[in-house]
Amino acid sequence: MKKNVDLKLLLIILTIFCMNSFAGPDPINMPELTTAKLNLECNRLLVGKTEEASFNQGLCVGIILGVEDNAHYDKKICIPNNINIRDRLIVVKNYVETQPKRLKEAYASLVFDALAQKWPCSPK
Repeated sequence: MKKNVDLKLLLIILTIFCMNSFAGPDPINMPELTTAKLNLECNRLLVGKTEEASFNQGLCVGIILGVEDNAHYDKKICIPNNINIRDRLIVVKNYVETQPKRLKEAYASLVFDALAQKWPCSPK
């Protein structure tokens, strides 16, 4: 029950981040989805630099949860229930630090690799 409430709250927050970003002067521009940019935003979350609502910080968390959800459905990533968002951010951050040549790749690709390496599903 608590997980559903936390997930609903997170989705509400992500929606607000998205709406806030599109209220700006140029809602047509796509955000930069590279690992270099989004990992920087995720790291800002880890150190508590969230004074202002940031679309990219919400996007960072949204990508992690989206990759996780999709890969869990395919039985490629199985994160234990007691792992919070901060733990996920740390795992991705630590993995990205070992992949300096991949910083121009899509963040979602490295997120998948990081989560799959840390929490692979057990074969049945």
